[in-house]
Amino acid sequence: MESGPVRVMTSVGAVLLTLTLTGAEGGGAAAGGASSTAGAAGAPRQSFTAPMLGLPADTEYRCTISEILEPSCGVWWGGSPHNGDLDALEDAAGRRMDIVYTWSGIDQPQIPSESERRMVAEGRFVHTNIEARRFTRPGHPAVSYRDILGGEFDSVLRTQARAIAGLEAPYFLTFDHEADANKRYNTRGTPQEFTRAWRHIVDIYRREGADNAIWVWNVTGWKDNLDRLPGLWPGNEYVDWISWEAYNMTGCDTMPGWKHVDSFEDALRPAYEWIQNEGPKHGIDSTKPVMIGEMGTTDIGPRETFQWYADVPRVLREYERVRAVKVWDSKVSDGCDFRVGVNRYAQQGFELAGQDPYVDLPERVRRLVEYAHAE
Repeated sequence: MESGPVRVMTSVGAVLLTLTLTGAEGGGAAAGGASSTAGAAGAPRQSFTAPMLGLPADTEYRCTISEILEPSCGVWWGGSPHNGDLDALEDAAGRRMDIVYTWSGIDQPQIPSESERRMVAEGRFVHTNIEARRFTRPGHPAVSYRDILGGEFDSVLRTQARAIAGLEAPYFLTFDHEADANKRYNTRGTPQEFTRAWRHIVDIYRREGADNAIWVWNVTGWKDNLDRLPGLWPGNEYVDWISWEAYNMTGCDTMPGWKHVDSFEDALRPAYEWIQNEGPKHGIDSTKPVMIGEMGTTDIGPRETFQWYADVPRVLREYERVRAVKVWDSKVSDGCDFRVGVNRYAQQGFELAGQDPYVDLPERVRRLVEYAHAE
């Protein structure tokens, strides 16, 4: 099975960036300096000493961050803030989000927006879902994949791509998330038209030099939808991360049939196992990093709600391909609320989880990305 070529960001000289901290007397670079060494495949790696990153000279720490931002030492922690209120989410979390999930329409040329640019400037990663909908019109009406393939939005897409290329920073992108969901599947077009539209968009971005765009294929991950995934796969060379969702919706008034309780692991496992076991049979590269694009639970009781979130880091350690997780901090209806800041027990569990070292990557790991772009 071919995994497809890995894109090299124009501002990054190394295929794999390696943080190796061995102190002033250790191997590699001299104290205070950096050097390039050859990796296992002969590709250059960037070495840094502990003093460079503000650590004691005798510190030993190793971590790698790939050019598509896959960390070897833990998981990025993020979220989609309710009404775009990032401050409220981060106050509830008791920490800064590594990744912020945002939403735009394919008809919007202002991607990234000013707020997205500000988040990038402040050191966060942004993940924008570009919906096949017209966000510039009331009601955000849907767009057919045929219209996209026909070139109706090419000019807008070129503008988006040039703006993202100009950031000279990595930027996560998804086209039309949850294409496997009942309300979307075969509604905006066929699965084949979805995959063609995805490739059409990626090709435009690449022609405009947006090699810093990191493409995240997102589906619901629901067990009943897994047989739809092969027909929605754009191809290994057009996808960098694989993403799905992990929800518990007990008592949600929009899901009246949901009477059971799914733990975070219960929600994560089916798609994970399908990708690992069945994905390769359908040409899906199961070694690609995984992002849990949205997660959360409704109120299932004080202790249970707290534990649902508190267990997340423990579960993640058991699913090694998962390298990013984002909470969906929003409200569907009065009877279906996932905002962590309005539920004392959700907030406490989420805050505790976010302090776990596995999902609280140190600032020195983020600096690895910054050094790469300074090369």
